[in-house]
Amino acid sequence: MVEHCHTKPHYQINDTKNIHLLTERQSATFDVEELTQFMFSGSENPFDINTRRKLIRLAIAHPIHSTHLPFEYLTADEHYSICIRKSLLAIQEANRLNITNQKHRAWFFDIFANYYFAFYIHTSMCLYALENIASEEQKQKFLPLAQSFHIIATYAQTELGHGTDIRRLETEAVFDRTTDSFIINTPKLTSTKFWPGSLGRTVNHVLLMAQLYTPDRDHPCGLQMFLVQIRDFKTHEPLPGVEVGEISTRFAHILGDNGYLRLNNVRIPRTQMLMRLAQVDEQGNFHRGGDARLLYGTMVHERIRLINSFLIALTQAITIAIRYSAIRFQGQNPNGNETKILDYPLQQEKLIPCLSTTYAFLITFIKLDTYFNQLKMNEKNYLKQLPELHALSAGFKGYASSVTERLAQICRISCGGHGFLVASGLVGIRNAVDGGCSAEGDNVVLLQQTARYLLKVMQQVEENNTKNIGSSVAYLQMPLWSSTTCMNLNDYCRLFESRSQLLIKEIYTKMLESSSSSSPYDIFINNSIQLVHIAKAHMETFFIRAFYEQVGRAPQHSTIALALEQLFYVFTIHTLCNQSTDFIRLKLLSADQIYELETHTLPDMYARLRPNLVALVDAFDLHDFELNSCLGRYDGQVYEALMERARLNPSNRHRVHPVWLSVKQGTLSKL
Repeated sequence: MVEHCHTKPHYQINDTKNIHLLTERQSATFDVEELTQFMFSGSENPFDINTRRKLIRLAIAHPIHSTHLPFEYLTADEHYSICIRKSLLAIQEANRLNITNQKHRAWFFDIFANYYFAFYIHTSMCLYALENIASEEQKQKFLPLAQSFHIIATYAQTELGHGTDIRRLETEAVFDRTTDSFIINTPKLTSTKFWPGSLGRTVNHVLLMAQLYTPDRDHPCGLQMFLVQIRDFKTHEPLPGVEVGEISTRFAHILGDNGYLRLNNVRIPRTQMLMRLAQVDEQGNFHRGGDARLLYGTMVHERIRLINSFLIALTQAITIAIRYSAIRFQGQNPNGNETKILDYPLQQEKLIPCLSTTYAFLITFIKLDTYFNQLKMNEKNYLKQLPELHALSAGFKGYASSVTERLAQICRISCGGHGFLVASGLVGIRNAVDGGCSAEGDNVVLLQQTARYLLKVMQQVEENNTKNIGSSVAYLQMPLWSSTTCMNLNDYCRLFESRSQLLIKEIYTKMLESSSSSSPYDIFINNSIQLVHIAKAHMETFFIRAFYEQVGRAPQHSTIALALEQLFYVFTIHTLCNQSTDFIRLKLLSADQIYELETHTLPDMYARLRPNLVALVDAFDLHDFELNSCLGRYDGQVYEALMERARLNPSNRHRVHPVWLSVKQGTLSKL
């Protein structure tokens, strides 16, 4: 049935009802659909826009979407109930429509459930872990149950007292030979599993990370993953020895369903430790089998998934902010007319760098995701390049989530007071990406992992051992950029690569010189601020090189190439100005050159891009259902939408609130 849906854009220009937004679209210098197809089409593209359009049309057609109030007007229990109903319906509909591709099913689930799909961690992370860390026998037994949602799991790693430092986790799994089972406990308060999504009320299993002891309590064997049932299949009641609950509502009505879990002498069969990479036999003997590096592959997969969610949020935020800025007027010009806020240079200074960063991140993500999927086809090459993939995915997540959180707030502020309404869509986006800064690893910890990889590569360069050096760090063995001015796009790439090369060489030399007088731990801790800095510098280099390559693929689309080139300049120069100290100190550019870029080149690029700003966000082809924003809707009827949403507020069902009836009637009880 998916094949029969058409792939044309969700909206045409004549769907625009606001005259000011229509003028913006008519002023574009390129064809929006041409840019959309250039950026996002193709089955290999992670966004596969044509298939996504079909799935969105199918997802939003279901009548359940018209049966409830906007989410901000629901109680927490009403919201949870609606999300569970939609999530279960999404699964039924995907099966009915014969949507079998896992990526396509995930898109359909997300859209159908308004990005509140209750089994998100189960489908995105737990199924992946079972497929890659379970033995063949375990996959035959558990995968069909998990794929049919009979088993619904979440990933339980983080504890009340320990998060990113997983080696310190305190949950225990002790083997008992007499019953061929593991006895699992959270022995301390700090060992309580805390934060797993969907744990509070939803899942019936967890993929539990615990310290293994076998053949008895005196023999630790390190962290392993266990499949543990926590709720009864028939009643959904917690099983004996299981204490489970929700930890908070976090940000009002975000589904999250984050929970806590305590286990007291819970027994599971020995065969429910995932055993592709390590095994325990009936006698309690522990064996390592398979390549433990595959665990990093699971982390890479999860981080790429997270990066994707940040980018979708960022495209939504910048779309809302630019469209609203194109219809909002504020202040009076000399002719006595109001001024469109998108025409103010200060508004452009807020939003155009956000837009250019969105494109830079999207382009880089497409490159990284494609590279990841190509490598997975050959396990030998995959394992060979895994250190580079791990460094890139950790650095991308650490860098992009922090930047996305800041840019989402800029988009919120750029919409003034209306941007603070939940109905703007921006508040939910900002809260979601804010939480993402801590999910699956603190940003600065991830950036330090990237830095460790860079130091190892620099050591290889210094030792002339660069045979297997990754493509993302090949610049570390290249001559430094020797020009004095940036004449073209590649000059900017080489400028950033030279800056990163010099910074990495500098900290590498400094740490090497300290090795005779300090411990490795002290050296790393004392230089951790600079290490995070070099990781960010490397990621900026990676973003800029990927952006440059994409511009180079667009010459046959001349008007598109020009717009992308202008966005490249904005992203690169804006990033350069924010890090100007490096370029001046390393004598790559002078202060006068940077001043010229900041005060003349950037504003000139803003002016050149101004006619295309709305078209550049329209190219993301986000449906209004996805945006869920009164301010960002395609037709531009912002004020009508705001009033309609306000009138739906349940508080307005009373012409006089009951408490005031009591006050006026003198029946209000006194404290």
